[in-house]
Amino acid sequence: MQESARAIFANARTIPGPTTKPFARTLAAGALAALLVVLCAALESRSATVDPATQAASKSLEAKLQILDSKDAQPSASYAAVIITEYEANSYLKVHSSEFLPKGVRTPVLSVQPEHAMASADVDFDALSSSYPDPNEMGPKILAAMFHGTQHVTVTVKVQSESAGVRLQIESIVVGSMTVPRWLVDLMIQQFLQPRYHFDLSKPLPYPDHVTMIVLGSGQTTFLRGPKKSN
Repeated sequence: MQESARAIFANARTIPGPTTKPFARTLAAGALAALLVVLCAALESRSATVDPATQAASKSLEAKLQILDSKDAQPSASYAAVIITEYEANSYLKVHSSEFLPKGVRTPVLSVQPEHAMASADVDFDALSSSYPDPNEMGPKILAAMFHGTQHVTVTVKVQSESAGVRLQIESIVVGSMTVPRWLVDLMIQQFLQPRYHFDLSKPLPYPDHVTMIVLGSGQTTFLRGPKKSN
């Protein structure tokens, strides 16, 4: 497995290896930091059985992420855009999500529309809470006090590509039929997620080398690329 692909979908979880990049950590925060507001970060090991087409799409994503992580300079005309589809992303999750998703989290799905990304999963909040015996881990305990059993969780994030990077804004987190209060979302981000995973959603997340803009469309994300800007 490519470490860069694993890092992006592990949502800023530090993974040893020479190909782990700062962009992988920050884009991870972009893709799934919102989901971690509800899910947090315990590991569960399961094996997934998938069909050949899903395996192929997962490997296609890994290859594209390797291109995005590359720092190699090329002639300006050689920086082709990289397009990642929902099918590739969700195929990767189907193959590898059991390696990094929190305990009690099942059937994760990512989707994209213009300027918006959505992540959803079925979450067993009782299992999630039991995986955090440390009483100082207040984030999961607060969620466990509010939610019980298995519920469907959906997170919607607004994504804006700027000159300095990608700016993300969590628009909503819905658990079952309840929208999580804004104060709880902000509390989890500021007091639990940002200190632990070292990202700051108040600032744009930096682009990788040679990426100049990220465009979200219906069912796919396009990474426009060009020569690295000089400082």
